[in-house]
Amino acid sequence: MTDYSPEGITALGNPISMLVHNTGKTLLELFLEPSGQDYWMQPGETFTVTSYGHWNDHPFEVAHEPGCVTVWATSWYATVSFRDGSEVPGGHQRPAGKYE
Repeated sequence: MTDYSPEGITALGNPISMLVHNTGKTLLELFLEPSGQDYWMQPGETFTVTSYGHWNDHPFEVAHEPGCVTVWATSWYATVSFRDGSEVPGGHQRPAGKYE
């Protein structure tokens, strides 16, 4: 049974990270798949998405649409952290009324 806690995911090893930076002027949603978790970034804010485990060909797929960046961790296991390495909680800075 896979441990889906951040510690369990980290234990899968083989980490590869990608920075996601909001260069816009408004709040930006970062949507992580396949977990289906949302994180919200203020202008100028940067998060690190780290994929763990194994993947074929490439560790991430990224899609952008207005107001949202979706990151697929093709290994199926990923974390989102602040620049200091601490975990970003799911729903971080989510606007009122979104996904309620």
